[in-house]
Order: sequence, then C-alpha cells, then structure tokens
Amino acid sequence: MDKKLEGILDILGKLNLSINIVNKEDLDEQYGNLEDFRTLTRDLDILLNNFNSVDKNDGDEVEKMLFEIHRIITTFEWHLSEISDLNTTILKVYKDKIKNA
Repeated sequence: MDKKLEGILDILGKLNLSINIVNKEDLDEQYGNLEDFRTLTRDLDILLNNFNSVDKNDGDEVEKMLFEIHRIITTFEWHLSEISDLNTTILKVYKDKIKNA
C-alpha cells in the first residue's frame, strides 16, 4: 500500500508542476510520512501475527490489543486523509488553471 501512496504522490507532484498550487514542502512532508506509514504497516503485521497468542479470557490483554488496532486504524485514516487533502486541492483548480495557462 505504501508504494501505491507513493505513486499517488508522484502523480500529484507531476500535476502540481504545471499549476503550482500545492507547496513543495507539503508534498515533501507527505513523502516523509510514507516511512511512518511503513512502520505502521509493520506494527499491524506484528499485531496480526501475535493474535493467536493473546489470551482471549484476559480482558485487559484483549483491550490492549483492541486499543492498538484502533490506534493503527486511526493513524492509517490520518495518512490517507492528508494525501486526499492534497488531491482535493489540486482537483479543485487543475482544470481551470491549465485552461488559463
């Protein structure tokens, strides 16, 4: 998934070259966030691989696992939202900008 997000950022960066509406720093920040996304993906892999070792009769242990799942999901959502915001910014103005260029 991280490679697909990187591909989206590559597309947005190329489109932005002709309209220059998104700051380069904003795009660079999202590229930097990809490493955090990769770490998050590894965290989820570990959690999923360790599920069978969780004592399902230990409410505290299950709750801890579920909170970790929640943290990972909401952080994935944040990463996707950040890239979506860049996409929306370009989407709103791209057609008009290239017509007027």
